[in-house]
Amino acid sequence: MSSHTATRPTIGQRLAAVAYQAFCAILRVTNVRIIAVFGAGIGYLAWALMPSRRQIVARNLRIAADPTLRGARLRAMVRRNIVHTCMNMACTFKTGLMTDTELQRAASIIGAETFEDKVSDNNCIIGCVPHAGNWEMLARIRPLFPGVKRYGSMYRRLDNPVLEDIVYRSRTRFGCEMFSSKKGLKEVFRLAHDGGMLGVLSDQFTQQGLWLPYFGKVTGTTPLPSLIYKRCKGRGRLFAIGNRNIGLGKWELDLSTEITLPEGTTDSGAITLAVNQALEKAQSKSIIDGFWMHHRWKATRCFVFNGSEELDELIRQHARLPFRIIICVPEAFEEALLVIPMMRRLQACRPDMQLTVLCPAAQKAFWKTQPYITYTVTTDEETSPADQLESEELYKDGPYDYLFMFSNTRKVLCNLRRLEPLHISGMKTNPLWKNFRTRHTPAVGQPPRHKSCDYLELVSKHIGEGTGVYADSKQGNSAASGLFISPFSTLGKADVWEQNKWQELITMLPERPRLLALETDKAAAEEMAASLGISTCLVRPETLASELGPNCKLYAVDGLLPQLAALVGCPCHVLMASRLATAYAPLGEGHRTVCNHTPCHPCYRNECDQAQPCTAGVTPQELLG
Repeated sequence: MSSHTATRPTIGQRLAAVAYQAFCAILRVTNVRIIAVFGAGIGYLAWALMPSRRQIVARNLRIAADPTLRGARLRAMVRRNIVHTCMNMACTFKTGLMTDTELQRAASIIGAETFEDKVSDNNCIIGCVPHAGNWEMLARIRPLFPGVKRYGSMYRRLDNPVLEDIVYRSRTRFGCEMFSSKKGLKEVFRLAHDGGMLGVLSDQFTQQGLWLPYFGKVTGTTPLPSLIYKRCKGRGRLFAIGNRNIGLGKWELDLSTEITLPEGTTDSGAITLAVNQALEKAQSKSIIDGFWMHHRWKATRCFVFNGSEELDELIRQHARLPFRIIICVPEAFEEALLVIPMMRRLQACRPDMQLTVLCPAAQKAFWKTQPYITYTVTTDEETSPADQLESEELYKDGPYDYLFMFSNTRKVLCNLRRLEPLHISGMKTNPLWKNFRTRHTPAVGQPPRHKSCDYLELVSKHIGEGTGVYADSKQGNSAASGLFISPFSTLGKADVWEQNKWQELITMLPERPRLLALETDKAAAEEMAASLGISTCLVRPETLASELGPNCKLYAVDGLLPQLAALVGCPCHVLMASRLATAYAPLGEGHRTVCNHTPCHPCYRNECDQAQPCTAGVTPQELLG
């Protein structure tokens, strides 16, 4: 059976095939122990010269072995794994060229009798094989099962057609049939129907597969074993194949582990999860022999999968390590709040999500009160952000997958890159945008829209179209009521309104309001409240939710307080001076904005440079509405 469609090979492909044949001629007369030593030497070179591979292996070992691994212990495991991987891969070239005597010396097989007994009565044995040890041994041991009608294995075709023919003949000369997924699954399903043995490399990443936990962290997994099992219609048997190195040029194949499923199980997700769990146990016997030099747990651009409620429930029950996202919010508190709809959309998109906020120290107490945030660390304290994110409490949850970078500080980004997040996203308007793999360019030349839409559009590149929620009245105080005024802005002196107008507004309200201000404005607030004849309500960003709720109403100048009030569902009437209402109005329902459309509005200044500020033209009646 030909392994590939007829194509005209290039000169380069022919030369590569000739070189490979010469290489095989040398391998035939070389002892496998010598090849193992040579492969180990290549491994030491790869470990020394390939820091990016060291990082990948370290990340994978933290997931597969222990998320708390670090320092000298982790570095030693990384070195051993790279050396073992290169040694095993070097020996795979020799495997198909071994004599029977060489194979008997190199391979130790456990459970061959159990494995073969299960194939009786036209059963189909589906061997689920991890990328570990010398997996080419499985194609070589076909002669050990003379009573089996068909013995096959799935494989990936080589791009070089000449080399593919050579390798294909080498793999099949002992009676093992090789099936390429590129040619479809017709022959595979026929084997499943006829009965026999079929090996499938079941631990490979596939974005088109099922997203399920593997070693406790969700990743794309091939559903092929479950599809074949269901095609067997009750005559299928799933086995987890162990493969580990037990000495120089020696491997142990464990064929004794049958994967047990609850009776009547037909759900592909449940079957695939059982396969993953069995492979975890098989690989855990020698985690160092796993092929961890590629990203097994990828953070792809589109990290939200099209799962079902059944799959989501399996994830909730069996995921031990979360999908970790860092959101480095803007330094300006007013701008940082506009990221909230995006955060809530992220938090709801998959059951294993974990959000960590990186913010200035002045914002930390507020973000710690938000239920969708797991951890909060700072950008401007003595301990660096990366050191905080690698503290014992945070480190135990495993490596980081994503970084949304909304800060403009290069020092912070350089520090965070030490954590090696697999994907960095941000705005094209950020001066650091060249470091981002995914970028969003805010619309230019179109009617103004709210700034929160830009953050939602960026995240839509990863999780699809959708909206985010800002206001959550449940976070506010439902028992609170009454009217409040907020005459002090966090945006600067450009956002002011004369005291006499506040006095006039108070006389027009149905009840006496309270003056709401941040504790940082305590002295000025108490002085103004005494002049107006009302009481004060001093808050911090993290305590405002205890004072306001959906049954209150706030009259304010633009700034942090009306945005925080809107967050807990409090209706706000806001005087917009320096900023454009279309872009920065409070989010949610029941709000009203007022501005004086002078030629200089919006100016985005901290201080007004005009003889008369634009707010002077706004009357209390207009703010009252």
